[in-house]
Amino acid sequence: MLKNKLTASLFVGLISVYCLLFVQCKDRQEDKSSPGMSHEDVVSLEQNSVFSYESFVYEGNFEGLYENEKLVLVLKKNGRYVLGYRGKEYKGEWTKKDDGSLMELDAKKHRLPFQFFKWSDNTEIMILNPDGMADENGENYLTRLK
Repeated sequence: MLKNKLTASLFVGLISVYCLLFVQCKDRQEDKSSPGMSHEDVVSLEQNSVFSYESFVYEGNFEGLYENEKLVLVLKKNGRYVLGYRGKEYKGEWTKKDDGSLMELDAKKHRLPFQFFKWSDNTEIMILNPDGMADENGENYLTRLK
């Protein structure tokens, strides 16, 4: 009888230890993060990155073509704009998006054929397509007038 109780207790103990080990092993997750960057990787990124410390000057007069039609954009310091396109004048507000290199126009009374602009530098603004991508022909840029 004592032998049966001892065997049963040993059996229950072994099952408990097995379950405990199984649960602990299941909770462990493998570290899938990439290894750290080497010094050479950091130097390469710094040398090959395109970044300008020059901050954008938003206000100004810009001119260019959109779908082979002349477009004139005046950005004002107070966040307002005036846009001339296809014989119509649009007015509204512009706002900076993300890191400031993206700009959105909001027309109060009219629907614009475009909404987003991307700064190339302080001299050019690219008009983005409705899908947020650049024109595949490399067109639709506005140039700052002096």
